[in-house]
Amino acid sequence: MNWQHLTAFLWLRWRLLANQWRRGGTLNAVLMMIVTVVALVMAVPLFVLTFVLGLYAIPKAEPVHLLFAWDGVVAGFVFFWMIGLITELQRTEPLSLSKFLHLPVSVNGAFLINYVSSLVRLSLVIFVPLMIGFCLALIVTKGVLLLSALPLLAGFLLMVTALTYQFQGWLASLMSNPRRRRSVIVAATVLFVLIAQLPSMLNFLGVWGGRPRGPGSGTFAEELAKIDHALQAHEIDAAEHLRRRQELVQKQQLAAKQAERDDLESLQQTARILNLAVPAGWLPLGIMGASEGRLLPAVLGFLGMTLIGTASLWRAYRTTIRLYQGQFTSRKVRKTPSAAAAAGAHKSSARLLEMRLRGLTEPVSAIALGGLSSLLRSPEAKMMLLTPLVLGGVFGSLLIKAPQNIPESMRPLLGMSGMLVVLFGIVQVMANQFGFDRDGFRVFVLCAAPRRDILLGKNLAFAPLTLGMAAIMLIVVQFLCPMRLDHLLSMLPQYASMYLLFCVLMNLISIYAPMHIAAGSLKPANAKLVPVLIQMFVILLFFPLTQAPTFLPLAIEAALRSLGWVSTAPICLLLSLAECAGVVLLYRISLSWEGGLLQSREQKILEAVTHKAV
Repeated sequence: MNWQHLTAFLWLRWRLLANQWRRGGTLNAVLMMIVTVVALVMAVPLFVLTFVLGLYAIPKAEPVHLLFAWDGVVAGFVFFWMIGLITELQRTEPLSLSKFLHLPVSVNGAFLINYVSSLVRLSLVIFVPLMIGFCLALIVTKGVLLLSALPLLAGFLLMVTALTYQFQGWLASLMSNPRRRRSVIVAATVLFVLIAQLPSMLNFLGVWGGRPRGPGSGTFAEELAKIDHALQAHEIDAAEHLRRRQELVQKQQLAAKQAERDDLESLQQTARILNLAVPAGWLPLGIMGASEGRLLPAVLGFLGMTLIGTASLWRAYRTTIRLYQGQFTSRKVRKTPSAAAAAGAHKSSARLLEMRLRGLTEPVSAIALGGLSSLLRSPEAKMMLLTPLVLGGVFGSLLIKAPQNIPESMRPLLGMSGMLVVLFGIVQVMANQFGFDRDGFRVFVLCAAPRRDILLGKNLAFAPLTLGMAAIMLIVVQFLCPMRLDHLLSMLPQYASMYLLFCVLMNLISIYAPMHIAAGSLKPANAKLVPVLIQMFVILLFFPLTQAPTFLPLAIEAALRSLGWVSTAPICLLLSLAECAGVVLLYRISLSWEGGLLQSREQKILEAVTHKAV
């Protein structure tokens, strides 16, 4: 590889990125160009600002403070770097190896070009000047030993970029099989979301510690009450009362300070252990050791990160060689299944589609069962199911800590909040129902089924997953924070009302703001500004408004009981049943109206959802 090859392919990568922005619309291209220019322009000011702030703050900081500061910088860099990695998973490599085969470039050159081009990211443009400025400020203020910060930073960047490139190469080998590509993308996204949510989950569960600061408020209040009671009983005079209060307050303050010191020591010990266990923490740990006059942690950290980066690059190079030789794309001989096994598999896969739902017409049953079968098989649905589970785990951990502190009258709100979490998790899919059909929407345009039946079938396809996840959350809430029997029973009609109102709104958005979705992702392809704004505006404004009436039965019951008019009657349950009947009637009426809208706009929807990027 020579300099001309490298510059040519860097220019090619830039043109591919610019074309991708342009396909998203003129406004999108302009906004992304502005972001890129601002990031490039801010590189030098970030370096100067970090250097100046370091000169001012580092002399006042202790070594452990430097550890925490670098932990924050490293965590921010890794987070934004991983976001960039997830967005690049739509392509197997930054530049496909097959594009190099007809050019006078060696395999080594192709590998280096791909690796160097993978470094061109906004996260590096923003964070590298910041970290270099921080390192130079450390050298100026702390002395010669902090020169080790620069090789530590180089080793850290080598480790992160090499591991990322190896991970991309491994994914490239997996995604060479088209059947596996979408599952790999979903699995990588799920893993990233779980890692991002892990610190908050551990924090809610109290894993990080969090000791009580000094004596409990109840004990302090009891001691004050005893002193006040002794004064009122004339056991002590006013001077003695004042002296005892001051002693008690001083004791409380000393205990609080001691608890803060204990918490800080525990936090420092936890931070040291985590930095020692996680390779990304060797950079902060080495800088802290150098600031304490110990050079060994910095040397070991540099050697460890460099070794990991070098090994990752070697593994990535071996993967590139295997891709070049076609070992991942060569066809493998498969054993032909027996006729009985093939017939059984075909029968089991077709059994669901051949069923007939009672009380529904044949088109509604076919659309509902076909949509459910598609959701059960698609990686997009698996990604959709992740959001309610993560949000439910995060907010549900609050119940584990103190379920007894929630009043009985407020506990039904937790059950309804579980349904809202589920609806929020599937809103991205249901707000663009036809976009996920892609070319399959032609079937709906050509079929003779009433358009209201299409909408009804679509809504019924999501019902088992939505109501099933809501039922699981309700069971968990009931186990952790039990509700009265009438409130628990009222959740069933309320869930039905919430889902039907949600379907009315989502049908409307799907008709007026359809967008084509790239296969294997939840990302719109060639997203236009108007549909995006319509979806955001309607969801943010009307989603809360459409769900607000479902809280009326509980609010009315609470108001009646606060006035003393009703004490034991299950008002919430009765009103929920009446409201559910009204919502069902409203849903049936809205289906006919929205079916007419769908018929009038189906050609525009077809054009939008089948349009692919070129």
